[in-house]
Amino acid sequence: MNLDRNQEKAVNHLTGPAIVIAGPGSGKTTVVTARILNLIQTHNIPPPQILAIAFNRKAVEEMETRILRELTASETQTLQKPVIRTLHAFGKDIITENYQRAGFNHIPEIWAGQMDQIIAEEQRLIEREAATTEVAIYKIEHKETGKCYIGQTTNPERREKEHFTHSSNDRLRQAIRHEGTTQFSFKVIESVKGRKANRREAHWIAYYRDRASVFNRADPLRRQYSNQLILEMFCQHFGIPYEENFDTHPDFENLRDRFNDIKETVMRAKRQVTTGLFDPTTLDDPVARAFAIKYEDLKTQANAVDFEDMIIHAANLLEINPDLRQTYRDRFPYVLVDEFQDIAPADFRLIQLLSENLFAVGDDDQAIYGFRGGNSEIMLAFTDEKDVTKYEITRNYRSTSTIVEHARALIERNAPRIRKDLRAYNPIQLHIKTVETTPETAAAALRRELESSHETAVLARTNYETDQIQAILGNHPAAPEITTIHKAKGREWEKVILIHNTLERRFPRRDSERTEERRVFYVAMTRAKVELIVLGGRCPFVPEFEKIHKNLSYYLRQFTYWRARRKLKKEGDTK
Repeated sequence: MNLDRNQEKAVNHLTGPAIVIAGPGSGKTTVVTARILNLIQTHNIPPPQILAIAFNRKAVEEMETRILRELTASETQTLQKPVIRTLHAFGKDIITENYQRAGFNHIPEIWAGQMDQIIAEEQRLIEREAATTEVAIYKIEHKETGKCYIGQTTNPERREKEHFTHSSNDRLRQAIRHEGTTQFSFKVIESVKGRKANRREAHWIAYYRDRASVFNRADPLRRQYSNQLILEMFCQHFGIPYEENFDTHPDFENLRDRFNDIKETVMRAKRQVTTGLFDPTTLDDPVARAFAIKYEDLKTQANAVDFEDMIIHAANLLEINPDLRQTYRDRFPYVLVDEFQDIAPADFRLIQLLSENLFAVGDDDQAIYGFRGGNSEIMLAFTDEKDVTKYEITRNYRSTSTIVEHARALIERNAPRIRKDLRAYNPIQLHIKTVETTPETAAAALRRELESSHETAVLARTNYETDQIQAILGNHPAAPEITTIHKAKGREWEKVILIHNTLERRFPRRDSERTEERRVFYVAMTRAKVELIVLGGRCPFVPEFEKIHKNLSYYLRQFTYWRARRKLKKEGDTK
């Protein structure tokens, strides 16, 4: 393998904890595989004593292919290979080998899609209960004017108290405060089965609207109008205490969304476990908590584990069994971890138990999995430890100097982060094209940029947007690869077209931290080797990377060019 000087320093690291701080296109995976080969070929470390942790199965396969290709024929004939796993697969190995000590009757079943099935079944049960339960249609009427409010509930007595203390309807609430509760009466006007509640409520609102004004503001047939009933059914189904004025809680309107996000809520909580096993009763969200308790009970009865349990149970086993922990430390004295910036607290808990010779490689600027529980602060803290040897590989072999300079201008606005001397190996300067588009002009602009014959990818923030782009292009003939930025991570194309804020989705997203959204944008920029085209509406990140002072830009170009030439001459680098 051809390595530059900084890569060689990292590859030659032998013992003790180390961190390789990498930049995009700097050869992270190359350094990991080269160090594995160096341990085997130079230091005669038996391959089975080396454990490499990759981020996903594809990365595992790529690493295995590279290593086997480089090993000599005599080495491959021994059939001894380093152990390369995802962290989940390695956790599964530990549990499978020690299932009885982990508290299982037999090797546990792996649950993959079962949570989705259980969530779907819970939704069906709630809808069935809501459709068959007895619902009261009630009115709250002003005794003199006849102006009234129409609503529905499964508990009229409780609902009456809620309205007279703090009604969720702002018009009614103001009237009660002004006139006093004695001026209003509460009466159940009809009892129906749940499925008919919305339609009957609409009938009564129309009836009273014809005779007097009503406090109801919205069309009762709108979907969210049944939120009160759904809320009551959620509480009843999951055994959640119904709190007074629960319907005025900020999360009330998002009740369905909270249930739809329940899988990610539970899994994200599991990725934060740093001691013992997962305790579902610690979840803050009452719906997620109630569901998680039921889900964990079902899983225990089935003698099963899910993906996150593989890591949690494995770490717990090694923590409470010192002899077992030493067994694995003796088996794998050398541990390497790629994409270190994306690990979660539960992941690091297991990793740090394995070896004193932990060799981690990562780029905190490319940490874009916070929504899954990934925490780049783990990498920052590990880097700051006194006994950790630090290496830096920040020469970008992928992109032109223009792309590297502007991407650096963007990402350096983030804090906290590890400072890096990001620089390009390729001194070529090509203009980054930015085009302001609207939903009406996006299609034409995109087709125009696809006229070149370069290997091209179109990147967007969400799956929704990639579907929109696919529909726009249809069977376009120059047809590019269309993918989300997260799926594009680790890949590269000659030309990248980044589309943002023009297809009804926001970038940055409101539900994500600005620093992580900036990292997502940075990852998208650094997928491009030669051409980068940015299409979209207003986005705060565009002016951030565009505003490089002209004199500074000129200086950076000259500095990058001459340093690259000097390095080539000095190192004899053939890259």
